[in-house]
Amino acid sequence: MFSVKQQLLQPFFLFLALLSLVFIQGCEEKPTAPPQTPQYDIGYVTVATKTVELRDEMPGRTIASYQAEVRPQVGGIILRQLFEEGTMVQKGQPLYQIDPAPFQLLLDQARSDLNKASANLATARNRADRYRRLVREKAVSRQDYDDAVATYQEAQSNVASAKASVENAKINLNYTKVNTPIDGRAGRSSVTAGALVTANQSAPLVTVQTYNPMHVDLTASSTELLQFRRELAQGAFKRTETELGDIQLSLEDGTIYDQLGTVLFSDINIDETTGSFVLRVSFPNPQQILLPGMFVRASLPRGIVDNAILIPAKALTRTPKGDAQVSIIGQDNKVEVRTVKTERLINNQWLITQGLNVGEKVIVDGLQFVRSGAPVSKSHEVSTSKVNNPSK
Repeated sequence: MFSVKQQLLQPFFLFLALLSLVFIQGCEEKPTAPPQTPQYDIGYVTVATKTVELRDEMPGRTIASYQAEVRPQVGGIILRQLFEEGTMVQKGQPLYQIDPAPFQLLLDQARSDLNKASANLATARNRADRYRRLVREKAVSRQDYDDAVATYQEAQSNVASAKASVENAKINLNYTKVNTPIDGRAGRSSVTAGALVTANQSAPLVTVQTYNPMHVDLTASSTELLQFRRELAQGAFKRTETELGDIQLSLEDGTIYDQLGTVLFSDINIDETTGSFVLRVSFPNPQQILLPGMFVRASLPRGIVDNAILIPAKALTRTPKGDAQVSIIGQDNKVEVRTVKTERLINNQWLITQGLNVGEKVIVDGLQFVRSGAPVSKSHEVSTSKVNNPSK
């Protein structure tokens, strides 16, 4: 039988035995290998050059090619409206009828005055002819002859004045029919039958606008104009005058207008308050899709750049200072971060003017898994069209 002392020491010996067993097993285990860094498949595009057409986007407003504010040239009461609002009207078509009765009376009176003046002219002419014969025979004095000739000349002047009054009365009578001076669409009438109008009043009776063609006034800053001229002179791009007939238009809902426009003229002055100038473009509008006052954006050809370098927009990053950077697979398949200069974004691609060379590999996929100087063990080339159109 165990003694009391042995019973007390038994748990201690058991603990030593277990500790020795754990130590022996720990010595027999092999050392653990360090974790391996995961390898990612990096996608890149190869830098190449191509010919690129540069285009400028400019905002603008549509305006009617012709606009006439129709006003009466004589005063009177509107008897009736001769057109339907919102319909097409032809040049010379009557729009309103003003009461012609007062003007007809004035014409009749002018014709009566002309008949009276014509009768007086005949009497004065006969007297002057008779006195011409009598003065040769010294039957009348020279003074009487001179008075007869003056009366005849005055009668001629009265007839001419009466004829002018007749013509003026005819014109005023014709003005009682208010005609449109241009072809176009008539707007909302500001008067109705029974309204009193006055000659050359400030408020137009109706406005007629020509929608085909439709003009667009585009605005650009003087800074952009100076930059364009400087880059053109430096040979940054080339252009021809024929390109001015290839102007595209984007409507308010983002759709592209199906007709191309041509430049009519550019403003010769810079607006002092806004520092901008106006460029007017004409667009065919046979379906009258364009209406005056619409906000649009026009795409104008700026020029052609030969040997241009384009990279996908997703390949470019910015530093906190705003500098543009790209990551390339350099020598020994190591990542190199390169600072580049960009010109503009064209179809989701950056135009690079400095910092890249033909044949270099620009990383577009897996940028989050690379860092400068890190080796790239697995990579593949990505099609540029697939990068720009991922859905294809």
